[in-house]
Amino acid sequence: MLQEILSKYQYIANPLTLSVIGWLLIYLFFVFFIFFYRFFSLSGWISKESSSLSSMLMGNILSTSSALHSCKERSEKIDKYAIDACIEASKQKAKKGLTFLAIVSSTSPFIGLFGTVVSILVAFSHMGNNTSLALVAPAISEALVATAIGILVAVPAYSFHQILASKFDDLVSILKMERDILLND
Repeated sequence: MLQEILSKYQYIANPLTLSVIGWLLIYLFFVFFIFFYRFFSLSGWISKESSSLSSMLMGNILSTSSALHSCKERSEKIDKYAIDACIEASKQKAKKGLTFLAIVSSTSPFIGLFGTVVSILVAFSHMGNNTSLALVAPAISEALVATAIGILVAVPAYSFHQILASKFDDLVSILKMERDILLND
């Protein structure tokens, strides 16, 4: 059974195509790892900040679990610039991983296309005067595998980037509402 499967995919033998596919699969692993890690950490952070905001709207003090609590505690008077600095620091912390997802979503189709172009060039160079569909078809299908995997990696990377960017925006808006309540008190 295993030999039948391997014989069907025997045409993926070009070392460059294999290295492109390996590169893209490493990208895919990190895309999923970053997404799940950041999704759950941002969800927990948003939950804490939401409960802190709700507490503040009910007239209570800022929760100790809020990212702005340490800024408030540092000075006797609430300073707008200090709170804005804390919000910026929180934004930097919350944005981790988004840049990588953006890079992967934009570069992985090109990496796959690179593998495709090189594989097609190698296939044409080995053909010589003997050209038939039996010689061209396996080389073209090997080349297209790299493009397909590049697109396969780009789609979840882009989707996950958008989901995390939405969570990031939610977090920042909650922090800004907390800041506004603190400054109005």
